[in-house]
Order: sequence, then structure tokens, then C-alpha cells
Amino acid sequence: MKKILFFLSIIVFLTFFFIKHQNPEQSDQVLHLNMKAEPKTMDPRKGGDWYSSQMHSLFFEGLVKLYPNQSFKLAQAESYEVSDDQLIYTFHLRDTVWSNNTPVTAYDFEQSWKDILDPNFPSVNAQLFYPIKNADLAKKGVVSLDEVGIKAIDTKTLVITLEQPTPYLINLLSFCVFSPVNIKNDRENPNWTHKIGPNFLCNGPFVLEKWEQGDEIIAASNPHYRKTEDVHPEKIIFHIVENDTTTLQMFEKGLVDIIGDSLTSIPLEAIPDLGKKWKISREPTATTMIIAFNTGKAPFHHPKIRKAFSLSINRQQLVENIVYQASSIATNMIPPLLKQHRDRSFFKDNDVDQAKILLEEAMAEMGITKEAFEPVTLYYQSFSSVTSKVMQAIQQQWLDALGIFIKIESLDSRVIMDKLTHKDYFMCYTLWSAVYYDPMSILERFKYRTYAKNFINWENPEYVQLLNRSFYEQGETRFRTLEEAEELFLKEMPLIPLYHVDFVYIINPRLNIPLWGDRLLLPIPSN
Repeated sequence: MKKILFFLSIIVFLTFFFIKHQNPEQSDQVLHLNMKAEPKTMDPRKGGDWYSSQMHSLFFEGLVKLYPNQSFKLAQAESYEVSDDQLIYTFHLRDTVWSNNTPVTAYDFEQSWKDILDPNFPSVNAQLFYPIKNADLAKKGVVSLDEVGIKAIDTKTLVITLEQPTPYLINLLSFCVFSPVNIKNDRENPNWTHKIGPNFLCNGPFVLEKWEQGDEIIAASNPHYRKTEDVHPEKIIFHIVENDTTTLQMFEKGLVDIIGDSLTSIPLEAIPDLGKKWKISREPTATTMIIAFNTGKAPFHHPKIRKAFSLSINRQQLVENIVYQASSIATNMIPPLLKQHRDRSFFKDNDVDQAKILLEEAMAEMGITKEAFEPVTLYYQSFSSVTSKVMQAIQQQWLDALGIFIKIESLDSRVIMDKLTHKDYFMCYTLWSAVYYDPMSILERFKYRTYAKNFINWENPEYVQLLNRSFYEQGETRFRTLEEAEELFLKEMPLIPLYHVDFVYIINPRLNIPLWGDRLLLPIPSN
């Protein structure tokens, strides 16, 4: 699930606008955007990368919808009730239809979710369903799908039974993986996501009008979408352009309406001049840049080694001199946005003296020398024009502080994802983004080593106990428990938090932007 809230974080979902272009060849209600990479799939059940998630939020809609101010509104659901013991949620669906004007049913929801929990179904988001009764066991093949706590009572009533109270459930359900697909169509046309046509059925605000691989995606307004007060353009045209400089040139020519949104970035070297010509805006996200360790590979199976590499990084130097989109250094695990901006620090930045001590202790305990690090390569994906500079700076900091040279290598995003998924790496620069607005969005992915998103290959029984305890807590008590889990995680340092990320973006001032939208394609300015 890349870049949310990420959203994906995260999570991060996007704002749709009415747009007025000076270019007479463009419609008043056509939004032009760039996207750095191709979505891997249009099927919301299978998505895990950032770009796919953004598409799913356009074309599909679940029971609940997240709004830019972190509030929620019922979407496909019209109402719901919760049992006294907080274990049973009963959702009543609206009278809504698919893009072919056939009804969206509770059976579509039930079967779409159960597909994800099928042991043979390829989904990296299955763990998000594990608060539901028997969901985990079904994915492991221990119990049948019929025993999972997801049941359509009739066409308009969906009942969810939980393993334990889940205070963040409504928040969780806003993520696009909980959107349904048209099950009848899916069974009759299993390749419906692979091509444009009448079988590509949606229930979200847009339909897929065009998808030219590697070039362009066009999302057009869905004429059968339910009546809402939400504001949408008639079309969103996504140009697939990886290079940030090319995207900037397109923006300056009026071919792209926004740069620096969740799908693009602004070249660092261009910032000073751009600031003289355009208003540069910033908004916080639920995204953190990290360096992941494969804790299953020596020498990074040792916590002291991992902590030494983390403490020897000068994050403040990176933020002040290189990373323009950083909001703050990350000496914690959870983006402040997910904790009501309670930004507690769990370790000291640039603590070189302690890093040296930990490194020497660990090498003595393991009986190794610095030559043990010679096979290590730090892989990275070029998220922006500054990524290589960040990697080179960290490489030099490690050499200066620890006397260890770590090779760095840039890889394509798909290769990076494959290496993380198969744990075929030592170190990898990547990010996490929340897929829903709650600390659990980050914490839960590392609960068990078997989880698809647990790419760090780490597990801790005490950590599991803390997360489980939080299910039965509310408010401040719950947040304190989750903070204990965060502190435990960072004591073992299975990854290195580097810095939390802002959107740094420019909107063409010729555009008339409404006050709000229903997604976070771009954050709404707070002023």
C-alpha cells in the first residue's frame, strides 16, 4: 500500500475540484494531473501499492468515506447499529447502483471481503480484516470462509461480527480495500479489470474511460453515482510521467494543474525560483520515510546493530539541508497527525557516541568485524529528485560515525516492492503511510511476522499483547497503550524512522478551487 494517507501514508486520499482553465481547448471541469508510476491493479481487493489505491478511491466506494478533515460519513451504508458488547455491527445499505445501473448489494460486500480472506487469493491487505471473527484463521486455511463473521442477511443488510471490540473499526472501513466489486460480473468476467469496456463496473464517483499503459488514465464522472453534496470534476486525466523535471515543465506550460500532490513531487533545485513565481503550500500527511532492516538477516538480526545505524544518522541535517518536504525529524514511529500531534521522541537524533558503543558491543557479542557489512546494500526507490542526495548523505554519515561503508543502489518501484515482499534485502529506503487515521494503521502491520506487509521480518510477543490490550480500551487509555507498543518497537529498532513528510505543492492560481472535496488527492489548505 504505498505513499496514504498515506492517504495510503500513508493512507492519503484526494480532493476533487472544479477547475477553470485558461486554455480554451480544455473543459472547465477537467483536472489534469501527473502520476509517477503505473497502478499495479484496478481491483480494490488486490491492491497494495500507492498508485493503485488512489485509483480504487476514484472508482469504488465502501460503507464509509473519509474526508480531508479526518471526519467520516456513511457512503454505501445509510445507517448502522452496534451491539452492547461492541462485537456486532449491522450496516444497512443505501439504494445505490453499479455503473451499469444494477443494484449494489450486501452480497457484493460479503463475497468481495471473503475473496480477500481466501487462502488462494492474492491480497496484501488481508490482515486489515483480522479484527473480524475467524478472518485470520480463514486466511490460514484453518476454518472455512462460511465461519467468518461477515454475513449478508439480505440484499441491504450486512452484519460484521468481531473477535474483540475494535474502537477504530469505522475508521478502518474507510480504506479502499473494503470497497466491493460486482460479484456477478467478477465471476462471469474474471478479467474485467484488465481492459476498458462495459464489464469494468464501478460504484464510486468515477468510471474508467481510458487506460493506456504507461501513458494516460482518464477517470470520467459516473452518471449512476449516488446523489451527494460532494464536488467532482467531469474528468480527471492522469498523465503517467516518472520524471519530476518533466512534470514541472508540463505544469509551467499549463498541461498539468497541480504539482507536489500525492502523486508527484517538486524538484528540489527548482524550489527557490518557483517560490518567486508561485505560492508554495504545505500540508501535513500521515507518511514517514524509513529505512527498513531485514531482521532475519545477519548482522541486522541484532538490535544493537540496528540501533547503532539509527542513532548515527543526523536527521536534522537532512531536513535542514536536503529534504524540503519534511515536516519534522522522526525520532518516533507514528506520524504526529495520527496522534493528535503529540510528537513524543523515543530516541536521540545524531547520538554518535552511543551508536559507537552499541556497535562495538554488538560486534563483540557476535564475534564479527566491520568486514561483515561488506555484502550489505541499501536499496532505494527514487521518490523524488532529492532521494539520491538523501541516500548519499546517510551513506557518508555512517562512514564518518561508524567507519562502515554501505553500498547504495537505486531500483524500480516494482523491484523494490518485490524485494520487500520476499524479504530479499538487507536494508531498504521506503515509506509507510497510514491507510486509515489511527495509530493502529501503522502498528498492526508488524504484529506478526507472517503478515504480508511485515517486510521487516520482526515479531515480539509483548508487542502483540499490547496491541491486543488496546482493543478493549478507549480514549486516552488506549493511546497510552499504543504508545507503549511504539516505545517497545523502537527499543528494538527493526527499522529506522527518518522524517515525517508534508505535501509541498503548487496549484495553478488560474484555477478556482472549491472549499472542500471528498478525497485527499491533495490536502485542503488549512488557512
